[in-house]
Amino acid sequence: MSESQSVDRAQLSSQAEAMKPVLEKVYSQLRQFANDGDRDWYISLVYERRATASARANNKKTALDEDLNEGLVLRVYDGSTMYEEACDQMGESELLAKAERLAGRVMVNSVEGGDSLRPYSSPSWSDRLQAELDPEITSQIPQDVDSETWVNFGTRWGQGYWGSSAEILQHAQSVLSELSQRHDDLPDSSSAKGAQMLTSIVSSEVVEYLFVDESVKMAQTLTRDRVVAFALKDGQRGVVIKGGLGGLETTRLMESDYEEVFDNLQMVMDSEPLKPGRYKLLMHPAISGVFAHEAFGHTQEGDTWARGRSKAKMLFENKIKVGNEHSNILNNPAVFKNGNDDFAGWGSYYFDEEGWLAQSNYLVKDGVLQAPMTNLTSSLRLNVPRTANGKRESWTNAIYTRQTNTYFEEGDLTFDELLGKIDYGFLATVPYGGMEDPKGMGIQVGIQFLQEVQDGKLTGKVFKGPAGGSIQMTGYVPDYLNAIMGKTKIDAFENHQGEEEPTHPWNEAGGCGKYHKESVVAGCGGPYMLVDDVLLG
Repeated sequence: MSESQSVDRAQLSSQAEAMKPVLEKVYSQLRQFANDGDRDWYISLVYERRATASARANNKKTALDEDLNEGLVLRVYDGSTMYEEACDQMGESELLAKAERLAGRVMVNSVEGGDSLRPYSSPSWSDRLQAELDPEITSQIPQDVDSETWVNFGTRWGQGYWGSSAEILQHAQSVLSELSQRHDDLPDSSSAKGAQMLTSIVSSEVVEYLFVDESVKMAQTLTRDRVVAFALKDGQRGVVIKGGLGGLETTRLMESDYEEVFDNLQMVMDSEPLKPGRYKLLMHPAISGVFAHEAFGHTQEGDTWARGRSKAKMLFENKIKVGNEHSNILNNPAVFKNGNDDFAGWGSYYFDEEGWLAQSNYLVKDGVLQAPMTNLTSSLRLNVPRTANGKRESWTNAIYTRQTNTYFEEGDLTFDELLGKIDYGFLATVPYGGMEDPKGMGIQVGIQFLQEVQDGKLTGKVFKGPAGGSIQMTGYVPDYLNAIMGKTKIDAFENHQGEEEPTHPWNEAGGCGKYHKESVVAGCGGPYMLVDDVLLG
């Protein structure tokens, strides 16, 4: 299982490393409280240390913001209720006092016995390793692993990592400089010339987790980085976003990326209002990803099922099809090669915040709903399999079932073959947000502009929303899943970089909100996908 050759990976900080014996003592104390009363408790601890830096540079100013936050969440599940205590005081005495306080709460309020209890025991390593795990995970697990072994996972770096926050700011300034030069080189006839604002943003987040329960002791160091370059003119924008889990390679922009900023700005500047109606729509992976995320991402969250807030539970239980044979949507926190990029997808990790190893799972397969994504409590409540989707905005927030990377599975066509299926319709390449309705199964996907397609060819005409803003795709999710006409291969243009074929469709770096307040990182993507009879306006 362990790596046979040297790989450059992120390592735990000395501060996080020093917390390992502290967590072991806190866990032992909670375990002793349980043993003294012969109580069947499931106990777990998760420590989080999050260091962030974000540099912004534009033609008016530069700025660097930094933040460091850490905390520990102690949890006891008594078979009926999950009890939690959280603390940002990392001293051993403070944490042991917090453990005693938590144990006291559980002993006062716990329900002993009864048919309604759902006891839980953490699977052993031998059980966990029976699952289909990505080699990126198994290669970091020692051969003779047991419950006392600390297993350390770290993000793989292709080109090293930042040496300081000053380097992040320098990179933002260099991206701005390149962006400015590209803008100056635009011909005077280009409608993208004369942009009032050019901006670059480079962000870095190093997140460390320690997790302890009765069966495992695990640590992971995730280095998540993103670069944004955009140009603004007369209220319109051209933007490129690149990012993922990895080293410096995640924030390197290619020549084509800079060109895309001004190409997109020019297209939206030259666009004309769309006549609302139903059209064939060819979605770029960024658009099909928003569609997947909103369509059956939120609808397939286990805690949403458990609260009666999703129609998907009824459809699943009654085996009602929701799409055709092209309707295959996955959620996968184990995307360690993102399309043609040789680094991990934005929403990836090695284990979730409840210690469950990352695995891919279908949300919809061949048009049939599958079991939902879950965290521990929703899995127990619904009596469905556990998945690695227990996530918090931070240690100060509640845990929910959350998406990681959500995407449509690849098809078997090239981009040109899919384009050739359009007699009249549009190509959508730049997303502009989205919303979902889990109960009514409605959807809204924002699109910045549309490129006209006629008889299988782009005409050069570009359209914006009827009122001059973004275009909205709206409708009923199963109608659209039944109207998918085809999808491309992962590499739609058959020009993959490197020796290996891509194994997962590309996922864009983005975010996900829940209950209007809980925000987490999330990737969404897929192949190019053609959908018939799409309502656009």
